[in-house]
Amino acid sequence: MRRMLPAFSLLIPFFAVGCANVPVRYDPKTPPAARLVEAGLPKLLLEDVGDQSGMGEMHGPIPAAVSVAWTQVLQDALTTELTRLGWPMTQSKNFAQARLKATLVKTEAEWNAGFGVRVTGKMRISLLLKDPSGREVWEGELRGTGLGTAGGGGVPDNGIRESWNAALAEALSRLGTLLESERPWLQIGKVPAAVPVALAPVAARAPAVPTSDVDVLPAVAALRPRSFAVVIGIERYREKLPNADFAAGDAKLTAEYLKRVLGMPGENIALLTDDHAAKGDFEKYLERWLPNRVHAGDEVFIYYSGHGAPNPAKGDAYMVPYDGDPTYIEQTGYSVKRLYDQLAKLPAKQVYVAMDSCFSGAGGRSVIAQGARPLVSLVQNELPANITVLAASAGDQISNSYQEKGHGLFTYFLLKGLREKGPDMRAVYDYLKPEVSRVAREQYNADQDPQWRQGR
Repeated sequence: MRRMLPAFSLLIPFFAVGCANVPVRYDPKTPPAARLVEAGLPKLLLEDVGDQSGMGEMHGPIPAAVSVAWTQVLQDALTTELTRLGWPMTQSKNFAQARLKATLVKTEAEWNAGFGVRVTGKMRISLLLKDPSGREVWEGELRGTGLGTAGGGGVPDNGIRESWNAALAEALSRLGTLLESERPWLQIGKVPAAVPVALAPVAARAPAVPTSDVDVLPAVAALRPRSFAVVIGIERYREKLPNADFAAGDAKLTAEYLKRVLGMPGENIALLTDDHAAKGDFEKYLERWLPNRVHAGDEVFIYYSGHGAPNPAKGDAYMVPYDGDPTYIEQTGYSVKRLYDQLAKLPAKQVYVAMDSCFSGAGGRSVIAQGARPLVSLVQNELPANITVLAASAGDQISNSYQEKGHGLFTYFLLKGLREKGPDMRAVYDYLKPEVSRVAREQYNADQDPQWRQGR
């Protein structure tokens, strides 16, 4: 009589196979849809690859957290596809005739309960082409959607990876067609042409944004890999609030200064602007993305430019996200106290918070519910020992825009201070405070006195 094996031993191969992680990588099986056959393509340096997606947005019946080293995956994938397309690549800045920055902006996965259910993955990749001097000449975007299959009991991890592999493949399959149709390399070395004023009706023309000395980027400092930042700038709001002039552009420029003056790697900076700075984005990057990356001894920088709002009932302050409404500020805003509480949980050695906003509701970069009275003062939240705040103004003042320079008044001198004083934030503050106060008095007949608050 044959000896029967225990039933559980028959299951071992099944579970061993089911538990193996599916690697996330770009592995093309077919030739590219289009090849860049034009002679004289500039040698391209893939200089900066970043990830703003965090752990991705998960939409399913059970919790899932799939960790992917997206920076390396995207670096390898783009190098592979650009080489397949025929664009000559280089790894040397000295030989680069064009520079490409790529950012994974968003990843999503969605699935239902059950065994073997379908997982739908999505991703969005932004591309920015620059000439050798760093001037931006072209922006593009790739989107992809893919399918995977969840494992036993509806555990979706491998299905998520499969769907992201398929989404990455679909996104990159569009790269050749995009480049061939727009031919961005033709913009390398060109001087941007001025648009004749007579060609556009006056009502349709946006006001020209002034350029200033801080728009010329400073030299690149030594890399400090253990530093991270969340940079937020909201100029336009969904709820028809007044624009916070220059806020989005200020955020983008601040991110560049953090890379160049403070030596932050591009992939360590989450940049949120306008409709990509909704309340859910605040929560994702401040409460998930940042804690997932920061370790003991690291440095963190938070920058916010946009409207603030008070809660008149309690006297506390809120940042106003893109979808915020001052009438329902407790439900739609992100409170400053909540920000400090989240930052206090980080094991960072030092956290700097720079706020080009105000919270009195009296104007400038602050808003308030219709019919409510502006506050004279706000409740000052206690700061943890490792947090230092550089605020654009005192609690009963407004924060102004510096129209002549095309920046927020506080941000203009913050960036100028970083350029002149380097990463010493106390020296930067000591420089900017008298300058901001002086310009506010001379040009706007207003008091604006930046504040330095340090936790104890």
